[in-house]
Amino acid sequence: MFDVSKKTLRDTYLFKRKTLVKAEFDARNQSVLEHFQTLDNLSGKLVHVFLPIEKNYEVNTWPIVEYLKSIESSVIISKSNTHENTMQHFAFEDKKQLEQNKWGIPEPKSGKRVFSSEIDVVLIPFISFDRRGNRIGYGKGYYDRFLSECQPDVLKVGLSIIPPLDEILQADEHDIAMDLCVSHLGVYRFE
Repeated sequence: MFDVSKKTLRDTYLFKRKTLVKAEFDARNQSVLEHFQTLDNLSGKLVHVFLPIEKNYEVNTWPIVEYLKSIESSVIISKSNTHENTMQHFAFEDKKQLEQNKWGIPEPKSGKRVFSSEIDVVLIPFISFDRRGNRIGYGKGYYDRFLSECQPDVLKVGLSIIPPLDEILQADEHDIAMDLCVSHLGVYRFE
């Protein structure tokens, strides 16, 4: 198999995402939502949701936030500490508690603090993923650090509007794989 660097994969798949026409982007997001709604056992859970970086054409998680609220799950969001490449987590109340950080990510200005160890499910952003549950993110390790702070049985769920790669050969030992990925094509489960 041809070995391609993470940077090349990151650049290639971010470009593919950003060049989707709006109608296709919207249709794929709708499919992600529909597949997400088939997941069991989310009701009443503390679900960490990333809020999308719109300029990077990340999965639009706002409909997922509304769905989770409708099934009485608690939505948890994060604020980044750019000096330590870590995140603090807060209960999501409404959009009035948000402001955009320097990367264009909506973050809480205030809210009830939630610790990583309390979270039941983490929705994970990334640029590309493979059929084994490996992912390529933006390269800062925020989610690997965050996931290492969670309980061992936390459900790690990726969200994607790009099809999976067969295999990412450059997975590092600190990379934490996903348990499943909800894509516009369906739900992928990993072991």
